[in-house]
Amino acid sequence: MPQLIEKGALKGPVDHSVPVLAVYQPDGKLKAVLFGYACHNTVMDFYKWCGDYAGFAQLALEKSHPDATAMFFMGCGADQNALPRRQLALAERYGDMLAAAVEEVLLAPPHLLTPELRTAMEIPTLHFGPPPTGQELEKLKTDKSATIRRWATRLLADLKAGKSFIRGYPYPVQTWQFGGQQLLITLSGEPVVDWALKFKQEFGPQTWVAGYCNDVMTYIPSLRVLKEDVPPLAQARWGYEGAQAMIVYGMPARRWADDVEDIVSNGARRSVEHVTAQGK
Repeated sequence: MPQLIEKGALKGPVDHSVPVLAVYQPDGKLKAVLFGYACHNTVMDFYKWCGDYAGFAQLALEKSHPDATAMFFMGCGADQNALPRRQLALAERYGDMLAAAVEEVLLAPPHLLTPELRTAMEIPTLHFGPPPTGQELEKLKTDKSATIRRWATRLLADLKAGKSFIRGYPYPVQTWQFGGQQLLITLSGEPVVDWALKFKQEFGPQTWVAGYCNDVMTYIPSLRVLKEDVPPLAQARWGYEGAQAMIVYGMPARRWADDVEDIVSNGARRSVEHVTAQGK
């Protein structure tokens, strides 16, 4: 990975946009600023209190604007990491870079929105792929990974107790529209970057898409990412957001069903249709 970074050879979809919503008092002073970015907030890996790069960005903005509250939302960054990382100085550096991007927006002529908020929510059911069999779980009870051993042991106990595995999960998809114009689509779980790129293409380039909203049950892959976990894998970590994370989150399956992208997309479309219809 360091060699790829040095050569500038990292490849894959990204979303480098920085959505910014500023709230001003009648006297013109900045009261609050909401901003987002599509990247895991995991520069650091220690178990200490730290807001990571997003926290440093908030600190920098509130230092420049003492009367304002800076608020961060996570975009669709489930498969995006800050690189290089694992140094506190890097977390602060990335936070300062993000704060500088927000400041650029605050310095530009504002695009005013009327004080109007419309919201809508859809909760479609996402389907799981095939459940593990008792024979598979017995084998995985002795896996070298402690996470997989715990997962297999728990699910096997459920099977032996006569419990049925759930076969789907209710998935909240919510849309906010500010001032009759600005769309914010919020997805639950940990959505990969494909979702932001997809909805911007469908609903307009100024569409904002946030993840980790209302519920977090596991990673939410696009069909592209989901298919990367189909054996044989070219690399051991391929498909992590599509498959292995299901085990980490304790779900009774290795992957979502292949219709996951269609169901999430249709839920988002319905929620957008509802908020736009409210203005007619």
